[in-house]
Amino acid sequence: MTRRSSKPVPSSLKAAFEADKDRAYRHRRLNIERLAELMSVTPATLYKWIETDSMPVRALLAWQHLTGANNVVRYLASREGDVVISIPRGRAITSDDVHTLQATLHDATGALLGYMKGAADRDSTLSKLGQGLESLAWHRENLRNDIQPELNLESE
Repeated sequence: MTRRSSKPVPSSLKAAFEADKDRAYRHRRLNIERLAELMSVTPATLYKWIETDSMPVRALLAWQHLTGANNVVRYLASREGDVVISIPRGRAITSDDVHTLQATLHDATGALLGYMKGAADRDSTLSKLGQGLESLAWHRENLRNDIQPELNLESE
């Protein structure tokens, strides 16, 4: 299972923007000024969009492409009850993949039980359930693609 399918869904749009921004800096060495330049906006505009959670949709795809992260899209999808997965290439899974899936589903079930007892909050429970759904969906699509795997042409 990929790292992407095992991350929890951000709990707010601001947290999603921050996670994407941090990933852009850590993995691509892109700071806000450089991201703004590549998006053809001023740094002040980009800061304003992030601070007010008001990035236009036309800029969102560029943001996702440049940061290499999909936290904002995953957050928005989760608010509508949807999940987002990266389409797997049909690779053979390992026992570690299954153990990770099992742990993720165990966490989701534990969060749901905790919520039912009043020991867990709604947002963290929804996040863990979404994470479990994404993990299961990834494995389902990976199994579907197992008959005819694709080449991994992306480098990351």
